[in-house]
Amino acid sequence: MNNQTSVHLQNFPDLSFLPDEKELVADMDLVRAACSVALSLRDHKNLRVRLPLKSLTIIGKNSARILPFTEIIADEINVKEVLVKEDITELAELKLQINFKKIGAKFGAKIKEITSAAKSGAWQKISDKEIEIAGVRLVDDEFEIKLTAKNHDEKKSAIMALSTNDYLVSLDVEVTKDLEDEGIARDIVRAVQQNRKDANLDISDRINLKLNSTNPRVIEVAKSFSTYIQTQVLAQDLHCSAPEFSFSNKLDYGDLDVAFARVS
Repeated sequence: MNNQTSVHLQNFPDLSFLPDEKELVADMDLVRAACSVALSLRDHKNLRVRLPLKSLTIIGKNSARILPFTEIIADEINVKEVLVKEDITELAELKLQINFKKIGAKFGAKIKEITSAAKSGAWQKISDKEIEIAGVRLVDDEFEIKLTAKNHDEKKSAIMALSTNDYLVSLDVEVTKDLEDEGIARDIVRAVQQNRKDANLDISDRINLKLNSTNPRVIEVAKSFSTYIQTQVLAQDLHCSAPEFSFSNKLDYGDLDVAFARVS
């Protein structure tokens, strides 16, 4: 077979002429890790992704390296602002966790001293896989060092360390009425877009839109965010009334009835 007939049959191109971008790769690894932790925090706090939050702060030495990627992070996590901070000590500390099941038989009577030294912080890191404590050395899975968040106002922020123990991610979880309203508006847009798809509308079709809900808050948001909603769903106009509706939706904040007609 002629190997020119399909791209899948071509030899993989030689990319040796491209320069290594080790710093860029490392920075993007940090961005991915920070986003993963932030999304985990959102999930833990039951904050759906469509609900915008005020800010995300990445804390650690040379955290400014992520500044070129703040728009990517903000979009992925749905926050208004991404901040960086160098000093990690005021928010977290390194804590030693001993695997006592692993070392019990090995050190016997020495366990009491090891426990006391661990609690008081009297230990020294030799390498990533070795520490010295109470005159003995622990290696490999006999211990684990974790960057652990100190006491903070959990109603205002959620904090978690990266698995690499060198950066903290702090997510502002305080939900204001303005942020909540914007989240409802995004839910309305998502529902209408799904209803457009269900009605087999073309992606470029413009519509006249009508909305209704038994929850006055949903109607209030639909009116105050009417320009945003119309732009997102290609609606020439938007009315909040109670005629015959074509689609019924369930939002986190109540029901939403949707009707629209294609504009000729």
